[in-house]
Amino acid sequence: MTKTGEEAWNTLQQVAREAQTTGARAKDSIALVLTDLEMPEMDGFMLTRQIKADARTRDIPVIIHSSLTGAANEAHVKNAGANGYVPKFAAAELAAAIRHALGAAPTAEATV
Repeated sequence: MTKTGEEAWNTLQQVAREAQTTGARAKDSIALVLTDLEMPEMDGFMLTRQIKADARTRDIPVIIHSSLTGAANEAHVKNAGANGYVPKFAAAELAAAIRHALGAAPTAEATV
């Protein structure tokens, strides 16, 4: 867990470098990135764009969980390459989005 977008990016880069030296994938160590849009140093849009632009990390699913809503923000999220967008305080939607991004089958709770 990191506190800023830049810290998250630096952590992802370190994991990617380590994976590269062992012949593994970064995704083997980081199954999913769950990020907010509003963060210090680097916002969630930029973090997502950088993750998706790097060949070593682009297969890591990114879900944006934010209190910023509206069609414009959702379009920006999609353009950044995120795998999902869930508004804050929608716990069931967040759980379902995470399961979907990780390729897990939906549960009865996720359909509520």
